[in-house]
Amino acid sequence: MLSDAIREMVERIDAAEEAARSVVSSEGISEVNRIVSKAAGFYEKLRYLIDYREEHTIRRAALERILKRRVFIEQKAESGFVLLQELVDGKYIAKEQATEDAARDIDIIIGKYLELRRVASANGVVGKRLVSFAATEIDARLSPLEYAIDHEVTEAFFRTMKGHVSVPGFSEEDINIQLYAACWRALLAADNDRLAYALWLLYVPEWKGATDLGDIAAKLPDIAHRIRAGIEDTLQWQIAPKIKNESIYFRIIREVIHKYGVNAGRVLGNARELDDHAREFLEATYERENERIQSSGIRAVIYLFFTKMTVALVLELPYELFILGGINYIPLSINILFHPLLLFALTRRAGSLDETNTEAIIRGIHGILYEGKARSIRVRTGYTQLSLIFGVAYILLLFLVFGGLIGILQLMAFNPVSIVLFMFFLALVSYFAFRIRYQARRWKVIEDQRSLAIIAGVLAIPIVRTGRWLSNTFSSINIFVIILDFIIETPFKRILNFSNQFMLYLKDKGDEMR
Repeated sequence: MLSDAIREMVERIDAAEEAARSVVSSEGISEVNRIVSKAAGFYEKLRYLIDYREEHTIRRAALERILKRRVFIEQKAESGFVLLQELVDGKYIAKEQATEDAARDIDIIIGKYLELRRVASANGVVGKRLVSFAATEIDARLSPLEYAIDHEVTEAFFRTMKGHVSVPGFSEEDINIQLYAACWRALLAADNDRLAYALWLLYVPEWKGATDLGDIAAKLPDIAHRIRAGIEDTLQWQIAPKIKNESIYFRIIREVIHKYGVNAGRVLGNARELDDHAREFLEATYERENERIQSSGIRAVIYLFFTKMTVALVLELPYELFILGGINYIPLSINILFHPLLLFALTRRAGSLDETNTEAIIRGIHGILYEGKARSIRVRTGYTQLSLIFGVAYILLLFLVFGGLIGILQLMAFNPVSIVLFMFFLALVSYFAFRIRYQARRWKVIEDQRSLAIIAGVLAIPIVRTGRWLSNTFSSINIFVIILDFIIETPFKRILNFSNQFMLYLKDKGDEMR
């Protein structure tokens, strides 16, 4: 018999599927011109080579980018049709999804958030956050069943783990909020924007049916502060790795729901049928994850190579020519080629996932589904007598790793600028590789690291953490993205839109001659 949390999840998803089937799709409003579509598709691919993102966040990010341009730059609230056309041209959605109903719903969503922004006088960070919410809500409108499944499975994950996580020094409310965030991170690899929208619906459950926005506007600053605090709290990143195994079990459950739809409850309740599906799915997943890590790695390598080439031409080469009076080709070549090659090498394979791992996953799923069984997890965050010693040891390790690398680079005749650039990109590459490989290992419940791997991991920690800090600090400072967004994209998209409309006009004139 299914546990209470799983049974409630199945009932809610069944209701969402029934609602999705009852919706009658209106006629498509998008017409695809091959030339315009190819130009738009090429632009989108180019942009996301320059602005590296995780694959599952790309469409939502594109929606937010389009909204910012339409709302803030072009000052147009009625954007549903144009937004859908851009998504079709950029190959983010099929043209069948661009319907009159979808365009009308998108305009309603945009109008509602703009009205909240006006009533609350929300500008700056809060105003931008509302645009992000609007983008996520529009993405949910385009894939309603997928969003419903993700939300309900994550809620079931949270309810299963609630009460099983203890953190000394934190209140139960704070622990639950951070556990909720950790469930989104661990299960769906949610980024800050996706998590922020989940917290928005948690704090404002009446939002979907709200008509009077005055009450929401009055408490908007406090809600925005709570959401920001919830996202930035590092406790969720301490909890997420500890619930990794349970997140794997719920990913299998999510996959069963996606595949079997209204019959998912029957499959989840039949242990033999569930086991057969889990084995088949995991076998295909292990292969797909290795392919995905290679694809993500190649995208990251291309992004890094062009970035390194530009930095070398703009900073390092002029410094050597005009300050040092000559070019040292060996350090310059190493600085251009080493980091892309290192990233390529680190992201080739995800690691072995075998039958032993599969059997461990199946046993864990049985415990979650039929017994509501979850491990008790304790997170240590407080100060102990050894905390100071550990902190000093970490600082010494930091100096040892970075000092050793700098010494090696000096022996290779690197100048100060070359050393700074080498260390900067080494940290970013290490973090990129860590993120990609972490995603690839998300199906592994049995860890069997060898001594050499453990030592390498320890030495890499200061570099990876530095790369994470640099990535978070400079993620909004990407000169290429700024140029694309504010100089190229607006006129380019206007030209594409005009071209598409002109092609339709010529087609209509041609039809009149028949």
